[in-house]
Order: sequence, then C-alpha cells, then structure tokens
Amino acid sequence: MAYQGYSSSDQLLHRQRERLFGTAGTGSTRKLSLFFATLCVVDLFGVFPIVALPKSIISCGLYGVPLVLFVITLQIYTAVVLGRCWTIAEKLDPSIVAKNRYPYAAIAEFTYGRRMSLFVTVLLDLTVFGGGIPNLLVAAQNLQLLGSRISSGSFEISFCYWLLIIGLFLCPIMWLGSPKNMRTLASISVVVCSSVAILTWISIGEDKGSSFTPFNDITLGLPPFVQLLKAYGIIAFQFDIHPMLLTIQVDMQHKRQIGKAVLFGIVTTCTLSAITTFLTAYRYGMDATNNVLQILPRSWSLYMTILLVTLQLCLSSAVGNSALFQHIEDVLGASRDFTIKRCIIRSTLVWLGVLIAEILPRFDLVMGIIGGTLTGPLIFILPPLFYQRMLELEKIYSQELKRSYSTESSMVSEDHFEDSDVDTVGGDSRRSWYDSIGSQGSSISLSAVRNTVKKWIEVGGTRCKQLCHFMYSDCILAGSVIVFGIAATLASTYYNMFDVRETQLWFSCLSAWRR
Repeated sequence: MAYQGYSSSDQLLHRQRERLFGTAGTGSTRKLSLFFATLCVVDLFGVFPIVALPKSIISCGLYGVPLVLFVITLQIYTAVVLGRCWTIAEKLDPSIVAKNRYPYAAIAEFTYGRRMSLFVTVLLDLTVFGGGIPNLLVAAQNLQLLGSRISSGSFEISFCYWLLIIGLFLCPIMWLGSPKNMRTLASISVVVCSSVAILTWISIGEDKGSSFTPFNDITLGLPPFVQLLKAYGIIAFQFDIHPMLLTIQVDMQHKRQIGKAVLFGIVTTCTLSAITTFLTAYRYGMDATNNVLQILPRSWSLYMTILLVTLQLCLSSAVGNSALFQHIEDVLGASRDFTIKRCIIRSTLVWLGVLIAEILPRFDLVMGIIGGTLTGPLIFILPPLFYQRMLELEKIYSQELKRSYSTESSMVSEDHFEDSDVDTVGGDSRRSWYDSIGSQGSSISLSAVRNTVKKWIEVGGTRCKQLCHFMYSDCILAGSVIVFGIAATLASTYYNMFDVRETQLWFSCLSAWRR
C-alpha cells in the first residue's frame, strides 16, 4: 500500500492529532474490533443473498456463477480502495475525523470539492433509503406466506397490512445510534442469517413432493443480455456495502483492517448463498421463485425460517439506514444524543419507506432499479476515481514532508560541523577507513562483483514491484473498473426504464384500498 512506508509522517500525524484534539478523547468510546466489524458487514448483506439471490443466478444458467464472482471481486476491490481513501485522508488532514458521520461525502469534498460532495450525498441518501424498501416488502410478504401456510390458506392477511405492522415494529429499533452502538444487534443478525441458511437447506431436503428432474430446464447456453443486466442489478444491490462501509470503518479500532472485514464478510455470506443456490437449482431448477421460501413445502423448519428472515430484515434495517439517519439529523440540526427530534425524524423516514413499499409491490424490480442505476456510481465509478486523486495528494504530501525534513537536517548538520576538531577527527577516520580497504586487495574486487549482481537483482525486483503497483492501483485496473461501471449503469438504467413501463405496478395496495 502506498501509504504504509512513511513512518516519519505517521509520527508527525500523531503529534498533530495530540495538539488538535488532545489525548483524552481517544479512548472515550468503544471502537469496533475486526470481529465485530466483520459481523456488521455480514449483517449489511443480510438474508437476501440466501433467499432472494438464487433465482437470479439460476436464470442465467451456467453464466450466473462467473457473473457473481466478477461483480463481487470488483466490489471487494472498490471497497478496499475506498477504505484506503479514508486512511490516507486522515493522514493528510487529521481534522477530517470531525466529519465521521458522513465520511463518503467528506472524501468526495476532500478530493474534488463541494459539488462532488453534494452529488455523493444525494446519491447516498437515495441509495440507502431505497435499499430499505425491499426489506419491508420481503418481510411483509413472508408474514403473509406464513399465515397462509400454517392455516392451509384459510387465514391470510395481505402483505399491505403487514407493512403497517412492520413499520410500527421498526420505529423503536431505528432510534438507535451508529454501528458501534449496535454490537448486540449485529451479532444477533449474523446468528439469524446462519440459522436461516441451515433451515432453508433442511426445508429443501424435506421436500418429498412429486418426482423431479435435477437442474430442471437450466441451460448451459448464453442467456439473454437483458437477463444478465437484471441479475447484475440484483447482485450489485445485495452485495453493496459502500454507503455504510466508511461508517463502519471510522468506528473501527484499527481502520486499516476494513479490507479484511469486507473480505471475511463476503466469504461468509457467499458460502451460505452458494450452498442454497446449488440445492435450489438441483431440486427446483428454473421453477425456483424470486423468494426461495415461496416454493418450499409446509414444515416447521419453513415456519421458523420465515420468522427469522423477517426478524433479520428488521435488524439489518437499523444498521443499514444509520448513515442516512445521521446525515438527515445533521441537516435538520438534531442533537447527536437520543432526543425526541431524532425519534420523529427517523420515524418519518420509516413511514415514507412504508408508503413507497405500498406503491411498489415487486421487491425484485426495486432491487434491480437501485442496484443497477443508483449503486453503480457508488460501487464502480467513484471509489477508483477518489483513490487515484488521493494517491496524487499523498504523493504531494510526502514530497513536502521530505523537503521540510531535508531543510531541517541541513540546518542541524551546519550547526554540528562548525567545530574544526570534529572535521579533523572525521578526516582521520575516513583516511584510516580507506587505508584498511586498500590493504584488502583482491577481496574488494570479489565484493564489488557481488555488490553489482545484488544491485542488478534489487533493480529488477524494484521494476517488477513498480509494474505490479501500476497494474494494481493506477491507470489500468482503476480505469477498467470505471469504464465497466459507466457502461453497466447506463445499460441497466435503460433496461429498468422499459421494465417499469411494461410492468403493471400501479395497482398495488393503494389502488386496492380504493376499490
């Protein structure tokens, strides 16, 4: 990493922080460890990759696997470089820690100015707010499914009414603070996700229905391009943690470990999702539903799974919407402490999400719109763009530090060597050193050859490292990710516009209540 080699600058940064902020406040709040940061990442992914992702992958056939791996790999890369941006920004300007309630926008302003910060802020708010709507829809539809399965269809409350009940349940949970105040919620959420996966596998194994054909109707050919775009949008939505990533990082005890937290969280979630997808594809094939639970037979494991999924969606909403709530509270001048004003603001946003969910009943379409149109810039375009700018600023910063250190050292050396006796002693030492070398004869020539060969090896290794660094962090990789992000965002947005136009959405709950 480009910023790890400047130990002197890190010491200077530490002294500057002590002067600016003092030492008393550094340990005043509990920070997130790597373990709890990983739990927060898994909590942000939630149960969607387990119950709502398999259908999208199965619809793409054999090409669904490389599509998921490709998108997730790019997301890991951009998440890591985004975390590095904050680490570099803290070194270049320690006062940026005062903006830790909206770190993504702070990085945008630090690199490209106020207008970019406003753009990122609006995009973040829309993404985070829209991301909570599928949570509400899936939770409400699961409760409707639970009532229908238990009563064999005789007792079924529409998800439109369950949305209102869930809104009432969510409000007190949303009044909590930032992720460092939610260790218990994150821990419970991860246990719930693991339990959901295991219970789903059991339910699939208990399906003793009519005979089936393994991997029914799943083709090995290339699926339609539109299907790939739709799957891309859903994958991007379900694995997007960028709006919340920096909020977790600024609460971490060791901020440079954010990359490990992201990697461990993704590996955990992808393992659970991959097993569920394989079992679903083997048992149901193309007959799988957008929500895997809807095709499972009646069983106590299914009932428990539905309840746990609903619980996890509610808990993950508390963590996932934290960044949006904090920003709106700052804009409206609300206190950072627990107040009535905070409760009113957060409850209003919750009920606004409920209203939109009543209007848009298809959670898969909402995922596609948010994942394909809104998260593309946040995931694939802005992080590499910010990182390149941060590297330039860091390079300027290190050059200025070296210049200032060289100036100081030259002043010290002038004062130190004013005494002529020191020069005499140094001259005698140098002469004796040269005399000792001259007496070594042939051993010097052998040593010179060894030093020359060693120098060539070091130069070659340095060139290889420079080439690898160029390939990894600079123009080629970052530029490729940005180009992919732009192309995928435009194509997915174009598809979503026609998909919304062709889908009969507006009957929903509100139109049904008018009848």
